[in-house]
Amino acid sequence: MTAGEMNDFPLTKNFNLREFQCTCCGQVKLHPLLVQRLQLLRERVGKPLVVNSGYRCPRHNAALGGAPQSYHLRGMAADIRVAGVSIAQLATWAEDLGFGGIGIYPGFIHVDIRPGKGRW
Repeated sequence: MTAGEMNDFPLTKNFNLREFQCTCCGQVKLHPLLVQRLQLLRERVGKPLVVNSGYRCPRHNAALGGAPQSYHLRGMAADIRVAGVSIAQLATWAEDLGFGGIGIYPGFIHVDIRPGKGRW
């Protein structure tokens, strides 16, 4: 399998490895529970989820002003959006499906699988 084919490796019915790679260096760390919950969210929404940011290497995270202990660094977080679905509705569905951390931002939400942080 070539590197390009590996990047397109399907993880679930609707997600592949490329979607979670660091946009800076192409590295990826990905917790299976994050992908499982995102797939459940995709099925609940009934529309494609766009992963704006998945794994971030330390350099990329710092460049974006990410928290030093960001769950993106561990492959346990994603920033997502869905065309035609309000951020509030997306956050409610994510909460219902057990995402531990949910950050509401203009145009997207941050979801992660930490235990019990709640919304911000």
